[in-house]
Amino acid sequence: MGRPLLLPLLLLSVQTCIPGSWSLQCMLCWRTGKCQVEECAGDQDLCRTTILRIWEGGEELEVVERGCAHPEKRNRTMSYRTGMQIITLTETLCGTDLCNRPIPGRPPTFPRIRSRYLECVSCASSDLSCERGWDQSLQCRSPTEQCVEVVTHRSLEGSPRDEHHTRGCGKLPGCPGPTGFHNNHTFHFLQCCNTTKCNAGPVLELQNLPLNGLECYSCEGNSTHGCSSEETSLTACRGSMNQCLEATGTNGLGDPSYTVRGCATPSWCQSLHVAEAFSLTHLNVSCCTGNGCNLPAQDRQPRMGSAPRPGPAHLSLTATLLITARLWGGTLLWT
Repeated sequence: MGRPLLLPLLLLSVQTCIPGSWSLQCMLCWRTGKCQVEECAGDQDLCRTTILRIWEGGEELEVVERGCAHPEKRNRTMSYRTGMQIITLTETLCGTDLCNRPIPGRPPTFPRIRSRYLECVSCASSDLSCERGWDQSLQCRSPTEQCVEVVTHRSLEGSPRDEHHTRGCGKLPGCPGPTGFHNNHTFHFLQCCNTTKCNAGPVLELQNLPLNGLECYSCEGNSTHGCSSEETSLTACRGSMNQCLEATGTNGLGDPSYTVRGCATPSWCQSLHVAEAFSLTHLNVSCCTGNGCNLPAQDRQPRMGSAPRPGPAHLSLTATLLITARLWGGTLLWT
């Protein structure tokens, strides 16, 4: 008669042993070198290690940051030249508690070239070398890297206008591409190739891409600021960005209803690129192929708009790194 009570008692004892939180724990390390254990948010299930290296004339600088990352993140590398400097960015991810902890006694080392890998064209907007055609050669540091061209323009009201071209070597999510997104405020684009200096030629400008016949609604923000009916407008899609995209999620400032609309390549219809480019979590991404099909039901009188017109940029090295970080994922160095 007492046997039926055994299972409930066992279940109760197991439940009492289950911890109240199953959140992943990662090392959180700032650029200053200070570290502590961080309990990740519920939608972050990866630990990251992000390394920035700068080499110039035999001098080396290494900056390492560690922390939590959203599940859409992927391992990546990128190297490029700006002036006399070579900038190398590396990000690795893992999924167990404290897997990104520093390895004691391991000194920082700049990745030396031990074999001849792919040779690529390299330039950056930080010294206007891309815009002026001052390309240099860069030897890739891994057999998995390709020649890359990355472009980002951002001209959202209330924020500084960022415009950036980068060419070099990299192993980036979305390669070989092309993969990209544009609306009336933002242009993100990535393409890769794997033959010697295949990323040479004029820098890519949005207005030089051919119209593809599709029109999509464009906005960034929430329903009261940025994506209200008055601020939502049509934009003519260009190049391979032949899908109308609508993405909603929580942005880095905690706004739970941040929305992005515009034209996208099919690869952007998955959450990876949207999450990284706009620093969004709890994402819901949808795409469609009819003119204006990403217009929400409550918006009835959107205005006509135009594509952003990028101009020359004069950027400091710090701005270069920040914008390159955004290219990698919005929050490469500090999420």
